Amino acid sequence: MRKYFVIIGFGCVLLMSLLTVPAQRVQAKELDVVFINPGRSGEVFWDMVSDFMLAAAQDLDINLNIITSERNHLLMERLARDVTNAESPPDYLILVNEKQAVGKILPDITKNTKVIILNNGLSKKEHLRYGLPRQLYPNWLASIVPDHKQAGYDLMQSLANAEIGPNGNLEKLHKNMLAIGGNKTTLASQLRLEGMQEFLLGRGSIHLRQTIYSDWRRDKAESQIFSLLRRWPNISVIWAASDPMALGALAAIKKRKLIPGKDVHIGGLNWSAEALQKINTGEMAVTVGGHFMLGGWALVMIHDRHNGQDFEDLGDIITFPMSLINRDNVSEYLSVFGDQDWKKIDFKKFSRIKTAPRADYDFSLIRLLRNASDVRADKTD
Repeated sequence: MRKYFVIIGFGCVLLMSLLTVPAQRVQAKELDVVFINPGRSGEVFWDMVSDFMLAAAQDLDINLNIITSERNHLLMERLARDVTNAESPPDYLILVNEKQAVGKILPDITKNTKVIILNNGLSKKEHLRYGLPRQLYPNWLASIVPDHKQAGYDLMQSLANAEIGPNGNLEKLHKNMLAIGGNKTTLASQLRLEGMQEFLLGRGSIHLRQTIYSDWRRDKAESQIFSLLRRWPNISVIWAASDPMALGALAAIKKRKLIPGKDVHIGGLNWSAEALQKINTGEMAVTVGGHFMLGGWALVMIHDRHNGQDFEDLGDIITFPMSLINRDNVSEYLSVFGDQDWKKIDFKKFSRIKTAPRADYDFSLIRLLRNASDVRADKTD
């Protein structure tokens, strides 16, 4: 068995292959997959992505290697080329289009390695240049992405409803809000903001005072919101494109002696453990997410293709919805997955191998909770 690992130092990156088993590795049987994680080591969301994929890979008998590119898109490009040009390249390479870097990599990936783009797809401009999956580059099989725009819309709608209460009238709401984007170049951030803005169209009673960009960083969001609350002291809603930035905003309003959940309603995206706890205590209103699971679901689809059930019938850009977790359902979710033990899931039951041909995949929150309950019941029988 081989091991991929990265040595970073003195301006050089080396990708090597050894005969030992790495720390983040699942025992091989047939299928070899490499995921280049674009996040930083210790970055909550991307650690969740990796952990979920590792659980799925173990269940599906997939040989998985995860390499972290530390939010360095140039390093990610180099790693992708090194992986696919190795003596024994993987069967599949899963990439995230961080800072629009993936298009530059596609021409250099050997045909024997199949590519799936995860989470951040290509922009319209990039598609004009690089085409769609299975066209100019036949080994690029699909982009598997969450519905970022709908998530941004749903988050804004949920925050507005939290602000008016269960018996309020949205049309009578006259409130000021701030929005926190990730960065200006990442498609996920752009689409989430578009969804938020779409909800606000025709709703002049909710006043978006300013949109800032915090580069997905909690500390930066905290510093920016702390300053902006001096400029806009009557803010009652803060929309954030990720949970870490929402949590940064939460810290800022506390420093300003405002009461979260009463003076200011805050929401983010990611389903991070800390955000879920803040929802449980009433300090945050909502988190939209489930998209950290897309890497695991991509492995289910790869498993199916490897066993003769291709997913090309789903189209070239495969979009899955995200789900809301708020005060209504946070307790149920935490009771099952509060420990983030993804081994409670039977990933093979999400496969299409034994279902009717061309059946849709169901990766919904309801199905996920039911699956974990079934697994728990089977263990106690």
